[in-house]
Amino acid sequence: MRRLLVIALLAAAGSAGDSNAQIPMGADLRLWLKADSLSVAEDGQVTQWVDSSSYGTTFAPRTMTGLNSAISPNAPVEEFPHLQTVTLGGKTFKTVQFERNGSIFDQGDPNVDRSGSADRLWQTSNLATGANPLVIADGTSMTSFTVFKPTVTSPAVLGFQAIWALRGNGASLLELGISGGGPATRGRLNYVTYDAVTSYVAGSGPQPAGIWHVAEQSILEQGANDLLSFNVNTTELSTSPLLPLLPVTNGGLIVDRNDGINDDPAGFTEPFGIGTHAQDCCGEGETFAGNIAEIIIYARELSPSEKAQVYDYLAAKYLPVPEPTSVGLVLVGLAGLGLLRRRAGGTH
Repeated sequence: MRRLLVIALLAAAGSAGDSNAQIPMGADLRLWLKADSLSVAEDGQVTQWVDSSSYGTTFAPRTMTGLNSAISPNAPVEEFPHLQTVTLGGKTFKTVQFERNGSIFDQGDPNVDRSGSADRLWQTSNLATGANPLVIADGTSMTSFTVFKPTVTSPAVLGFQAIWALRGNGASLLELGISGGGPATRGRLNYVTYDAVTSYVAGSGPQPAGIWHVAEQSILEQGANDLLSFNVNTTELSTSPLLPLLPVTNGGLIVDRNDGINDDPAGFTEPFGIGTHAQDCCGEGETFAGNIAEIIIYARELSPSEKAQVYDYLAAKYLPVPEPTSVGLVLVGLAGLGLLRRRAGGTH
């Protein structure tokens, strides 16, 4: 009887949250990266990740560094992430694994898998100036959702980590990162823009390492002092809501949000990076260690119901339903018996 009741509960929970539910579509959906769209063998190199939005932006690792690399200009580099299938409480799904091993100066050989010290993906299409859908700057709201698991958050050895970012030499428009600052802010979610204040850090202490996160980050355009917010679920349970992590930096008010991204080279914007960013001084060093399952970015503020729709889609897709308690089983059992008796007695 207990087993049947558990199956009934799980089936009911599954029908309440359909992992194929649609998220809000349209031109404002600027990026939708899903690891389950990849046709890559287990532990195989991710050579290209294609955006599932209408823009179809592509991302790929480099095999040569750029002219302005702070580590080793115009040199071979191996930075292929790998596909890793994970199981979480009965949910099995694909992820892209980004590894960090050894010194960032160990660039590796692109012909030798895992010979480099860090994995990165870079935007390789839609880079023409004025036509990059990921240039979401001052004057436009932004809402993002990311499903990720950081390997490390608090030790200072990794420093800052960019989970994803559109950040160059002259401006930083988008970033979901992990702070590598002093002990008071290390390991917290982080947003970077080049204004009077550079780093905006979420509250509530360091994020847990080795735990799956569903994180919403929003920037609300409101003229001067745009409002930054973080909302996160780290319980690894689909029934838990997103909880606010109130920014401790300037109350989350962005002092002077950047207006655009610089070209590099002329006619082409700096690329959006996954597991990295493109600022010459430090982007190759501020790389992410962990797994990413999905990234969704809109160039507008979603309504509360739309945010709930996206979150429900992600929670149903990636997070397990908690085990039912004995009390819950008894209540469901009694309700079921009552229904059977009513039907047996001809009452509907």
